[in-house]
Amino acid sequence: MSARRRMYAIWICFIARLLFYAAMLPLWEGYDEWSHFSVIRLMAARGAWLVPRDAPIPRDVAASLDLAPVPWELRALHAPAVTEDAFWKLSPADRQQRIRAFQALPRAWRNADGPPSLTAYEALQPPLYYWLMAPVLRAAAGLGLGAQVVAVRWASVLLASLAIPLLYLVALAVFNDPDVALACAAVAALMPEWALDLARAGNDCLSVVLFTLLIWFGLKLIEEGPQLRRSAALGASLGLGLLTKAWFLTAVPAVALLYLWFWMAPKPRRSRALFINTGVCAGIAALISAWWYIRNLAATGTLSGLSESLMLRHAGMGEMASAAVRVPWPAAIDSILLSHLYFGGWSSLTVRAWMYHLFYLLILAAIVGVIRLCRRPPVAWLLVVYAAFWLGQLYNVVLISMSKGIATSMGWYLYAVIAAEVPLCVAGLRAVLSKRAGNWPLAGGVFLFGLLDIYTLDAVAIPYYSGLIAHKASGALASVHWSDLRAAGLISLLRRLAIFKGGAVTWQVLLALWIAWLAATIWLILEGSNAAAPGRRRDILR
Repeated sequence: MSARRRMYAIWICFIARLLFYAAMLPLWEGYDEWSHFSVIRLMAARGAWLVPRDAPIPRDVAASLDLAPVPWELRALHAPAVTEDAFWKLSPADRQQRIRAFQALPRAWRNADGPPSLTAYEALQPPLYYWLMAPVLRAAAGLGLGAQVVAVRWASVLLASLAIPLLYLVALAVFNDPDVALACAAVAALMPEWALDLARAGNDCLSVVLFTLLIWFGLKLIEEGPQLRRSAALGASLGLGLLTKAWFLTAVPAVALLYLWFWMAPKPRRSRALFINTGVCAGIAALISAWWYIRNLAATGTLSGLSESLMLRHAGMGEMASAAVRVPWPAAIDSILLSHLYFGGWSSLTVRAWMYHLFYLLILAAIVGVIRLCRRPPVAWLLVVYAAFWLGQLYNVVLISMSKGIATSMGWYLYAVIAAEVPLCVAGLRAVLSKRAGNWPLAGGVFLFGLLDIYTLDAVAIPYYSGLIAHKASGALASVHWSDLRAAGLISLLRRLAIFKGGAVTWQVLLALWIAWLAATIWLILEGSNAAAPGRRRDILR
């Protein structure tokens, strides 16, 4: 089979995996999902191009928070709201009463406002993703609330899946070896936290595609030299990204450094054409997205318009520097890495500490190797993009520490630059390990992420979402026992996962999707391992 067909097979397997994740995930379990969905609904139902950040959420969405179980992180919501833990402790009669009330939500409530205390706060995000999803919701107008959420999730994961062939192209441009590029795509396709991040209504799905495009166009500029069409494409991906997610602001200095590198090259490359290329890239990006950030400055006095920035807009540089010194950085970085590897959605489903530490060792080894390779232009470009994003994460730690008293940031944000992260880790591990090891360490990475995905889904997520396990008093998650899984039975668990999905997802649909997920995961492990270790390693970095 040709490399291109194998890449398509990895892409299809990734889609199969995401479709199951999106169908399995309980209503509103995705990070901030109910607010993201409310913004889409307000646009779709009322024809609004922009939604005020203090707009009340639709009444049926507000009612669903009282009827369906909410994530553990929303346990502070007032009764009758209950968490997944509490929902499965209710009597069967009480659960059925909630299910019937959810199914009977009046259609008129879709266009009515909910209580003013619950706002569509994600309206502070740039609008491009919501514009794209509004037609999906209009097409699903005849469905119930649960089915509409599933429809938006499935549309989102199909959009997100474009990141896999693009990541393959990025890895191919870096390594010039189809086998290694295929293994990189397989590793990414097996990451469970990325699947959870994408399997919801939320703008991360579009952001990762645009960030991957930006990375690839940058690599093509490095390979071919400044060309007008490449610069225009880079500017368009930057502009569209800035209109999707505020974290794209971290890409602005990365792109600026790329063109600065061209300007610092020998004199023959300094020309009028390079000046035009630089202007075209900046001009297209500004033409697409500048209006949104000008609007933020006018309305909020901040560039991003995000909540923490609003709370701290009067803080001076000295105050922020003083706060940064007081941050316990090792703990903050640990929380970012932990929630990047696996955090299990909005219910904070973590796994054993040693599992994270095993990956931490691989990360440290990769960092050592990348330092050795950072003078190679493709690696340097990926490193600049990734480092700029990490600086944004650390800045967010300072904002959250000052505004909420918690030294942390969201590790799943890092999946926006997965097309830089995976090739960098692969290149770093290859540089630090003996050549006798060949590509087998990469095959080991494929195997480790495959095992992590199978374990976290079947022994953590599904048992928790179906009520077999719950959080302890300390907040830690109880472990599931094989005897409990066997006694409950797969069909019974899938029946529980199918509730509050509006009839769009039955247990039969979930069973078919689970089988497809399992087959796709096993195939990815085998294909990724085979691609990673076809023979002795060669020095193939460009």
